[in-house]
Amino acid sequence: MKNIRYAFASVSYHKKISFSIGVCSSLFLFLLTSILNLKDLERSLYNQVSTVINNTDYHFNYQKIMQLYTSLYVVTLVLWTILITLLLFISLKLKKQDMMKWRIMGFSNGFVMKQSILESIIPIAFGILVTAVFLGVCQHTYEYILIQARPILANELGIKRVTLFSSKMIIESTPSSQLIDSTADTHFLSLRISNLPVATIFRAFSKSSFLVLSITALSTLISTSLLSKQSKKVFRM
Repeated sequence: MKNIRYAFASVSYHKKISFSIGVCSSLFLFLLTSILNLKDLERSLYNQVSTVINNTDYHFNYQKIMQLYTSLYVVTLVLWTILITLLLFISLKLKKQDMMKWRIMGFSNGFVMKQSILESIIPIAFGILVTAVFLGVCQHTYEYILIQARPILANELGIKRVTLFSSKMIIESTPSSQLIDSTADTHFLSLRISNLPVATIFRAFSKSSFLVLSITALSTLISTSLLSKQSKKVFRM
């Protein structure tokens, strides 16, 4: 309880760096969740059409874009690791005097470690809360952003468009429909490409939140440990 009280007081005192960590965590959470949900959209479309088409190029493109999304997700996580390490380094430099005071007052190294982790996680928790509220309240806006970003991102990643169907197929897409051709042997297929269940969105969000928190906690632990060793050297001198 003492750790939590001190942590909130420290976060309130160092408002600028805490705000920066919170904003950055919210932005990266949104990006990471979006990438996972883009994969969900691709998977949903593929599951609907893969059984009724025999197009080698499309199957190849699906595998390629899923691999690219995975790579993009990993790169984003690496960027988050670099950014949060930099922000934590700045934050711990600002709080170095506080940490030295705790050591002088007789607080254990474990207390200092726990305190540092709490102080880094609290602003991220606010970032998680803000992102969760946005995804819950603005779900349709979020889906619209993904639908608009999907072809643009595929284009930027070098994925060429593939014609899926012959001219003798009617495609109905929710919420709009497009009539290609209507002949006696025309086939009918209904595609749902603009609906993401809430459970799917928050499953991706939960996974990303866990990774962001884990990376932050680990980075804080390592940074605090290194700074603590420097402080011990100062005491010895």
